[in-house]
Amino acid sequence: MTLDQFVQTTLGGLAIGCIYSLIALGISMIIRATDILHFAQGEMLMIGSMMGLSAYWLHGMPFVLVLLAGTIGGGLVSMAIEFFIYRRLRLRRVSLINIMIATLGVSIVLQNVARLVWGSEPLRYPSLFASSGLVFAGFVVSPQLVWIVVLSGLIMGALIVFFRYTRLGIAMQAAAQDPDAARLMGVNVDRTTTYTFALSGMMAGAAGVLLGSLFFASFNMGFMTGIKAFVAATLGGLGSVAGAMIGGLIFGIIETFSGMLISTAYKDAVGMVVLIAILLFMPSGLFARDGRAV
Repeated sequence: MTLDQFVQTTLGGLAIGCIYSLIALGISMIIRATDILHFAQGEMLMIGSMMGLSAYWLHGMPFVLVLLAGTIGGGLVSMAIEFFIYRRLRLRRVSLINIMIATLGVSIVLQNVARLVWGSEPLRYPSLFASSGLVFAGFVVSPQLVWIVVLSGLIMGALIVFFRYTRLGIAMQAAAQDPDAARLMGVNVDRTTTYTFALSGMMAGAAGVLLGSLFFASFNMGFMTGIKAFVAATLGGLGSVAGAMIGGLIFGIIETFSGMLISTAYKDAVGMVVLIAILLFMPSGLFARDGRAV
């Protein structure tokens, strides 16, 4: 492998890893708030990607507004699902395992709704970035990959600021750590749970636009990506927000380099082998759940 190939592969791994991190962040946030593995989180990525593409088709929006449309779309759908389905199940005291099975059902329903609305063929995103390469430190790199890393970093940075310095972010952390104590302090736990789903859906929706602009959008694009995001969240430590960020980056780099050095046909298997190896020696992942949001 030449130095140029190494730089390109590393940047590609970081870009894909950032997308995994955004989805894994939502997964970890939902686990902290509800102890539910949300198997429909990958479909929030798909919804965001499709809504962003639709916004471009209908209005020819610039990329920033396409990203905003996908982000808001993913958040609204996730919030509606929590409010109309998951909250009702919790109020009926349905067991967590049955609620998690329900999230699988939601995933399948959303895929089929998307197939009805947007069709079953993959849809190509327009060229939203500059087509010519960027010269950085003497290397020519893809502007798409650079923008994905930059925008993902800004989104994750904004999330950290939100949790640390805003009243709502602090309330969401309190509700996730100790719901009973949060209620005594006047926090509406049901409302903050809905906000948590909305925020996780927004991050997945943003990831969907970024992933769609890199490859394509399709009704089933969220399934495998969602599984990989679960792997990333597990690598970092389920429930750890910081772990989800780092786990996504690690998994993205492992996957990209394995595809480069071995074969793209086996990169998924290599990632899973690494996951199993880490869990054998570090069952809680790289960052054990410690009750902190960041």
